[in-house]
Amino acid sequence: MNFKKTVYALALSSVGIMGAVSSVSSHAAVLLTGDSLSINPGTIVLNTAGKQKNVKISYFAMDTNGDGITGNEKVALQQGSTGIVIGATTSAGASHGGTVTGGDTNSITAPWAFFTNTGSDFVVTPITGGTSGLDFSGWRVTWNGIPSINMGGGVQVCGTNTDGICINPANSADIAGTFNNGTGVATFAWSGVYGTGYVLDYDAFVPQADPSNFGGVHYQLHLEGTVTAAPVPEASTYGMMMAGLGLVGFMASRRRKSI
Repeated sequence: MNFKKTVYALALSSVGIMGAVSSVSSHAAVLLTGDSLSINPGTIVLNTAGKQKNVKISYFAMDTNGDGITGNEKVALQQGSTGIVIGATTSAGASHGGTVTGGDTNSITAPWAFFTNTGSDFVVTPITGGTSGLDFSGWRVTWNGIPSINMGGGVQVCGTNTDGICINPANSADIAGTFNNGTGVATFAWSGVYGTGYVLDYDAFVPQADPSNFGGVHYQLHLEGTVTAAPVPEASTYGMMMAGLGLVGFMASRRRKSI
């Protein structure tokens, strides 16, 4: 009896898998594991004086002077080797002093230059979610050789100015207080139909006492691109699966005959 139930369960699973594959080409209410977000390249727009005025499409920005995000503080982003893959983590990309070199690589976006030094972004926990918001709590940046700068938001407790929890690397001062570095959620606008465009916006603050010396600075990310469905397994995979189910059924038949 248990053997028959196993065969039946496997058959139902195969039907569910095939149904999921047939529907994945049309649309989804939420992003599924393996779906990807391509990144349209950012474009720097110069004013009449030849200075940066704005960046359209995809960029990140840092409010380094505290007066709000302006065009001059935006850094254009380009597609990396994979873009954002839902449900996947990535390794840190290029990070060093000096501008980007020909051998620099990164998965999500291509390496970028900020304050003349090279950095890239990566995720340490999978990005998940749907059309209303994405979990960006695992978003990280590596820059100028610093392995990981936490851009995932959250509450940071620095305690008192005598406990040594948050020491400012610039002046060795002990920072006190509790800081909200962001919700860790990116807003996400998408029609729900694969092959169509999306718009993603995310805000966070660099943690206090960060070795980059940008602690407390507002970080803004804006991405635009296209949502692509997770790759469909090759036909040979289904052939092997169905062959396996056939073998199980054959074994069940032989078992019944031998009883």
